[in-house]
Amino acid sequence: MEKQSFSKQWAVLVVIALFPVFLYACAQMQAKPPEVAAPLEAPVEVALAAPDPALELYEDPTSLPEPGPPFALHNRNPEVVLKDFPLDAVQNEDWVKALLDKKIHPLGSLDPNKREMPPLDFNVDIPAVGSMPDVVFPHKAHTLWLQCSNCHPGIFAMRKGANPISMVKIVNGEFCGKCHGRVAFPLANCTRCHVKPKEAAAP
Repeated sequence: MEKQSFSKQWAVLVVIALFPVFLYACAQMQAKPPEVAAPLEAPVEVALAAPDPALELYEDPTSLPEPGPPFALHNRNPEVVLKDFPLDAVQNEDWVKALLDKKIHPLGSLDPNKREMPPLDFNVDIPAVGSMPDVVFPHKAHTLWLQCSNCHPGIFAMRKGANPISMVKIVNGEFCGKCHGRVAFPLANCTRCHVKPKEAAAP
């Protein structure tokens, strides 16, 4: 009986001790002004830019625009610019044939005082592995628009047997792969390079 009385007394003391804390918390809550939600910002209106007339399609998409600045804006539709381009066997643009047919006229240099280098008509035979026809590298097709220094000696050493060319290296961007498959015709068209049948072995 004494134990229960002591527990009740202890509970009363705890309540009496916590009562001032409760009163203080209530007073703090009443003193603090209620939070007012911030007004919503008005949606920002984005003004759309007027369409650039230089980017609009031409009325006749089969006609080339008149040459003149800005060239990059007017002459960038490939369906128009390349509509009369010759195509190779797999329907890619044949830039070499376009050069030979005089459909394009590249400059040898951007420097008007630099002497033009005539194309070098010289082929290099490159043996291919297995039964694949050998490769014939035509200097003329390349020197119609490239200087010798574009390839020699940085890409190809000018010495017979000094360039260990393989299709793996070409696919990985070495040797011919510096351009072909990137800015020149793709590597999938094997017959553009492998053109020389293997010579029959002597009996």
